[in-house]
Amino acid sequence: MNSLRFKNTISVGIPALMLSISLIADEIKDLEALGLKLKAAVSSGVMTEAEAIEEWFRVAEQSKKDSKEEPHNFPENAFEYAKLVEPELGVPPKVNLDEAVEIPLFVNGKRKFGNLGRKLDNPSYLGKSTVSGSTLQRYQGRTAKGEPMSDVVWVSFGRNSSHNHRKVIGSVQMIGYNYKTGATAFFESSDNINPWVKLDKGTLRMRGTLPGIDHPDEFNKAFVTPRSVQCVQCHQNDPFIHNPFIDAALIPGSKKTVVPKLDEDSPYYVIGGENWDMRTMHIKGNACFDCHRVGMKTVELFLQNGWEPNAHMPPNKPGSLADDLRELLDVWVKGPENVIGAEWVVPPARGKPSQVVHEKYPHKSGFNTPNKKLLTPSRIKALEKSRTLKNQSIHLLRPKRSPAVVPRREEIISSAKNLAA
Repeated sequence: MNSLRFKNTISVGIPALMLSISLIADEIKDLEALGLKLKAAVSSGVMTEAEAIEEWFRVAEQSKKDSKEEPHNFPENAFEYAKLVEPELGVPPKVNLDEAVEIPLFVNGKRKFGNLGRKLDNPSYLGKSTVSGSTLQRYQGRTAKGEPMSDVVWVSFGRNSSHNHRKVIGSVQMIGYNYKTGATAFFESSDNINPWVKLDKGTLRMRGTLPGIDHPDEFNKAFVTPRSVQCVQCHQNDPFIHNPFIDAALIPGSKKTVVPKLDEDSPYYVIGGENWDMRTMHIKGNACFDCHRVGMKTVELFLQNGWEPNAHMPPNKPGSLADDLRELLDVWVKGPENVIGAEWVVPPARGKPSQVVHEKYPHKSGFNTPNKKLLTPSRIKALEKSRTLKNQSIHLLRPKRSPAVVPRREEIISSAKNLAA
């Protein structure tokens, strides 16, 4: 989350605990054009792969310096943030990846390992290859004295993007949540997790233990706060994102997913994110809202990367709410403020019920607007066919050109190498 921080955001991260990436629209084009030129230069022998990567980062880092970080309410470091959230969430757990549940990947029902691209049963839907080795772990909340907090849960996510066990590319995130008050905290690892994380050869499973708050200096090296990056770009409806990739990780000996599942009335607010845009849509009579709130930017992200909602939702009868889905997308494009029976709401929080908000809502953010190039009328209408034509919506909902995504530094290097190959 401390990668390039730009305005017009595209979120990439996890389902359950997704990584937020920011981009300036104008600079996307510049960096894309630069990438194409560098690729051509490497192919023609004008410069080496290493020189191309170095030049890309020189321009990207300059863009970072030229951009101004928006105001935020987070402490300067992760340890101070941990102290801030302690009254509501207790202390963050010490993450031991060896004890976590590895997220299994499947191809035609059989478990597979390595870089599986996008052709697998449970892809991440993040617009990039899905790689084995990621982990999830659930922890009961505890006070600084070690006493259990029954209303608090923490989840850690080790997100592996490495293609080779010798080079660790990825991140580790933590989310703390209070079921009663809705208090939530997001911790993101620093860019370099190599000091603490290793990978198993062959399976690429993440191993290692990250520093806890008992070593403040090391904890600050390992983790950062969200600062001006709004994690709710992806974690919109509640703190925890679910998709087939995330939900493949089950608590050992049970059928429960490691990542908790919340409902439409679950409270939610982010400690330190008081100025974040917490709005989601609500449509009277639309069955999509009977079980949960809906984060539309996450829906967009998954749709453009091949997710077929009518093949998955609702879980007990996939495809039976196709009309509700079409209405959902139609209202999103038009804007709930322009549709009778639709409205913007913020979730319950701190003992207060959900509230309808209007034009004067003070925390509006640019990310909470529809991608009209993706959700054209013809593409929305095409979803109806997905009830009978398998995978039709996957083809029709993919934009002609996927939006550029600038991930963490290590992931950019890996992608650049793949492009140059």
